[in-house]
Amino acid sequence: MSLSVVVPAHDSAPWIAELLESVLAQDVESMEVLVVENGSTDDTAAIVAAAAASDPRVRLLSSRAGSAAAARNEGVAAATGEYLVFADADDIVPDGAYRTMLETITASGSDMVVGDHLKFSPTATWSPTARWHLFDGPTRTVTPAEAPALLSGRACWNRMFRRSSWDRAGLRFPEVPSVEDIEPMTRAVTVATSVDVVPACVYLYRDRGDTSSLSLRADAAVTARYLEQELRCADLVAGDPALRRQHAEVVLDADGWAHLHRFLLTDPDAEATRLVAAALAPLVAAVGRGGLATVAPHRRVLWLLVLADAWDVAERFVRGTATDDPTERADAWTVALSTLQTSGKTAAEDVAALVADGLLPALVNTADAADPERVAAWTPRLRDLPLPSDADGLVGVMAEAVRSGGPQDVADAARLRHVVPLVVDGAEPTAAGLVLTGPLRTDTVPPGLTLVLSDGAVRVPLTTDTAAGRWRADVDGVSLPAGRHTVSVVAAVADVRLPVVTARMPLPPLPPTAPLQPLADRRDGWRFLVDRRAAPERGLASALRRVARRLR
Repeated sequence: MSLSVVVPAHDSAPWIAELLESVLAQDVESMEVLVVENGSTDDTAAIVAAAAASDPRVRLLSSRAGSAAAARNEGVAAATGEYLVFADADDIVPDGAYRTMLETITASGSDMVVGDHLKFSPTATWSPTARWHLFDGPTRTVTPAEAPALLSGRACWNRMFRRSSWDRAGLRFPEVPSVEDIEPMTRAVTVATSVDVVPACVYLYRDRGDTSSLSLRADAAVTARYLEQELRCADLVAGDPALRRQHAEVVLDADGWAHLHRFLLTDPDAEATRLVAAALAPLVAAVGRGGLATVAPHRRVLWLLVLADAWDVAERFVRGTATDDPTERADAWTVALSTLQTSGKTAAEDVAALVADGLLPALVNTADAADPERVAAWTPRLRDLPLPSDADGLVGVMAEAVRSGGPQDVADAARLRHVVPLVVDGAEPTAAGLVLTGPLRTDTVPPGLTLVLSDGAVRVPLTTDTAAGRWRADVDGVSLPAGRHTVSVVAAVADVRLPVVTARMPLPPLPPTAPLQPLADRRDGWRFLVDRRAAPERGLASALRRVARRLR
């Protein structure tokens, strides 16, 4: 049970010793570490030579390889182990990682085992796989069609291969300067008879925080090369519907979007844009547009803009949404949606969905801090867009503010995000009802806040004390019919009902004689309710019913 570890190394002197230390600490009896050093101008070769002199498991291979891909291919050709794993010279392998993968793959007989990984920098460590669910638990001998999420990540360093399976599949890294692992790793998944998944972290990827890594560069050549490699991946998964859907998600909602986003931030000229557009067209044709419906709204906008050949607006959108300036963010969304609506290349239903899912939420989050003159300038363009007429919550409020209000109404609609959900933390009985109170999280409260009860029949204005950070409402129970009533809040800007909740604790119990009782529906997000007790029955008939209930 022997393991070969292949490490390409070029100008890696600051990190290679730490990587080798972590690899050599793995609890694997029979292991060789092949470091393929290709033309370093620093002390990389000397550091590796010293490690090899002190530990016979390390082999220094001097190479003229022109890329990490070529170096890996040379390392694979020289490897003698029954199992194969890769590591980059600037990363770290956690203790026990190789033992965990080796025990799994030898027990299962699978072609490959994949493990989780973390990224780290000098100040932070984080999980890029938190939303994948691939690593929620151990999985043994699954087929690729049963676990298409295997395509979510296609790095070579968090997996171990059975060498016979690697050779049988004819796997080889394309000798390109970057993104060299996505095609062979996609091929490895598509041809595998079975794959294992271990939830343990088997790799620590170093974020160096610079652009010295080709995978972080975003010039036209790098972006076009990525798109070309991704097209090869699309061809590999074309015959499997599950893998094809997963690959489309990777392109449209993850890697592909990320490459386009970085490219547009480089202020590309017309020639660079033409190069990337030419490489993008066949990939989109192969992947299809069907998966765009489920892509995050801001990513969907970017794709639809470049597919409409509106690259200048796409660049403006990327820059505008990447800034913290609220005016620029809102402006970017407005211009982008107006462009898509008039382009003639975007379906009307797609524009309508993006207005509801992207533009209006963006205004909710920015319009109160945006330049009022700019908001006034946008308003005619905003009103020309397909605004939803039945949206709930703050999106519904913003839609009404845009449709029938002015800049101040739009700003007031945005301010509501600091008010709702309105929280009740106090309820005091009165002779006729309740005095409700709660905290305010802002000192700029939109005008006309009103509680709505009994399906709109009863409305109670709120009074606010922004200095004290509190609100108050006097609810008269006389006009409420008996029964439980949901409580909502509306603002003058739009009669759209917004949630009222209790603080995450029981309100103090009121005397049973109180005409109104405050309640919390914990199954519905602690929504606040008011229970109007029926007037007590009196007389002989009431006494007989009470006796009958006790005798049951």
